[in-house]
Amino acid sequence: EDGIRDRSPSRGLGDVYKRQGQFRQPRDVAIDAAGTFYVSDHRNSRIQKFNAAGDFLGQISTQGKAPGKLLRPNAIAIYNDLLIVTDTDNHRIAVFNTNGTFVRQWGSFGSGNGQFNFPNGVAVDAAGNVFVADTHNHRIQVFSIQGVYQRQWGTVGIGNGQFRFPAHLDFGPGGGLFVADSNNHRIQVFDANGTFQRKIGTPGAGPGQFWLPVGIDLDAAGNIYVADTYNNRIQKLTNNGDFIAQWNQTASANVPISRPNGLLVVGDLVYATDIDTNRVQIYAQGTVTVNHGTTQALTLPAGTYNVTQTPKAGWTFGSATCSGGNPTAIANGVRLALADGAAVSCTFASNQ
Repeated sequence: EDGIRDRSPSRGLGDVYKRQGQFRQPRDVAIDAAGTFYVSDHRNSRIQKFNAAGDFLGQISTQGKAPGKLLRPNAIAIYNDLLIVTDTDNHRIAVFNTNGTFVRQWGSFGSGNGQFNFPNGVAVDAAGNVFVADTHNHRIQVFSIQGVYQRQWGTVGIGNGQFRFPAHLDFGPGGGLFVADSNNHRIQVFDANGTFQRKIGTPGAGPGQFWLPVGIDLDAAGNIYVADTYNNRIQKLTNNGDFIAQWNQTASANVPISRPNGLLVVGDLVYATDIDTNRVQIYAQGTVTVNHGTTQALTLPAGTYNVTQTPKAGWTFGSATCSGGNPTAIANGVRLALADGAAVSCTFASNQ
């Protein structure tokens, strides 16, 4: 097995994809406290900076093997004013200031402590500990922010706590580390010491299933967003792994997403790096509250959604009837498959 690393030859895209603000297979997106966005421009071996409107602000690094250079970077994490990058094809971690100044690097090719084999994911906890998905060594390594090796866990396999090409990482609000266990088609959750807690998902294309998931991010409520890469969609799940919704195209332009990779959730917006279309796609979420016949309009991208009702105290859910979306029954509601721009009306009945 070759794992999740892209080994395809250059497709002759030309210099046009090396211009400012353009990408070749972007792999991750992050945001700092000032609202500046950072995108790992994988095949151009650089990090690009943008404002919230998508205007180009600057570039960090260029291609190479020397200190401060990058070779096909992947995931990005931000800690204070530091930008931590998995410098994947250089088999190391590179650290820059957010202004672009090179700070330090650590790691080399190998399987020993502090060595890497195509590292992919990175996350930093509140204390500044750096967690790295050492992808082709099928393990997680932990370092101080200065790059001092601390510990590791994981071996290749399908059991709890084992990995097959782990990809991106993120911490939940409660401190759990969520790992996209890519070639096992699942998410694994650990505490900060590496103790296995639970797993989410099975192989497949149904709700809550995955096929080679790569990107993962959690919102402030603990909901999980997964770049279900080879199902060409983004899924949203509860913290326990219950399916909420999925997206597979943008609502405004009917643009399909193709091999989503890195994810970033900022408020009601979901940012996804899209490998095959060489761009960052942005998805808007919304919440609808309907009381006593009041209707609120909401525009959503095409996808599959759960529509549920929480009955008032002393009442129980009875039934839900919808005018479209091919509804199927779920707990306390229905699951709808919506086309882009579809108009659907649902009526709920509760029992006392």
